[in-house]
Amino acid sequence: MKKAFITVATMIGIIGIRMILSIAVSEQAAEVFTRFSISFLFFYFICGLSAGRRQATSQNAVSRKL
Repeated sequence: MKKAFITVATMIGIIGIRMILSIAVSEQAAEVFTRFSISFLFFYFICGLSAGRRQATSQNAVSRKL
């Protein structure tokens, strides 16, 4: 659940930065930033989930051997 809250907070930050970029630079720069950051966040979240499952699986295997 903690990872979901971190992801939501990051999305709020991305929206804020996008608003600032669209005012300060241009809408195109804000769009490029948003696409890149959302893609990065998506892959980071997916990799984090798979790493957590890998750790849980290895811990189960160790506890079964004991």
